[in-house]
Amino acid sequence: MAEKFFFIVFAVLAVAGALGVITRSNIVHALLLLVFTFVNIAAIYMLTQAYFLAVIQVLVYAGAILVLFAFVVMFLNLREFMEQEQLHRSQRWVVLVLAPIMLAEFVFVALGITWVSVNGGMGPAAVVAVGGNVRAVGMVLFNDMLLPFEVASLILLVGMVGAIVLAKKEDAGNMSLREWTGEEESSQLLVDQEV
Repeated sequence: MAEKFFFIVFAVLAVAGALGVITRSNIVHALLLLVFTFVNIAAIYMLTQAYFLAVIQVLVYAGAILVLFAFVVMFLNLREFMEQEQLHRSQRWVVLVLAPIMLAEFVFVALGITWVSVNGGMGPAAVVAVGGNVRAVGMVLFNDMLLPFEVASLILLVGMVGAIVLAKKEDAGNMSLREWTGEEESSQLLVDQEV
């Protein structure tokens, strides 16, 4: 009974935090609410005895991903971003078309879920029989979900390459090279200055 009560409390807090993330105009407040949401999700994992996922939730999402978001927020010039128009007139029509399609897709997927784990597909006894949480996650991830895992890693790789290309373009625009006129003597001091 206590587990159900705490599950409901953490679920309500997680949903409230997620709604706060998308409704805040201050990006720093939204990031803090995102941490709050991640911690509540980790607490739900703890209640369901998925201890490995709870630790990963805190380390990866509440830790590393949030630091990345904070870095991006500090890297961007938010005052200039706030002054720009955030929605173009043509985007409103796209939203009016895509929003009902996305809602219909969400309802279709939600109605088609079989909820195998709720019916007893992978309960605590099955996890113990497999050899523990980490082994169960590893077997599902690398046996049943290998293709989505590889696709996700490929998408992350493409994002990393894109970030490097964008960073190189910015550096190339600010770089100024001195022209060699031929009148200067070649010396180690000049070479060190160029490097």
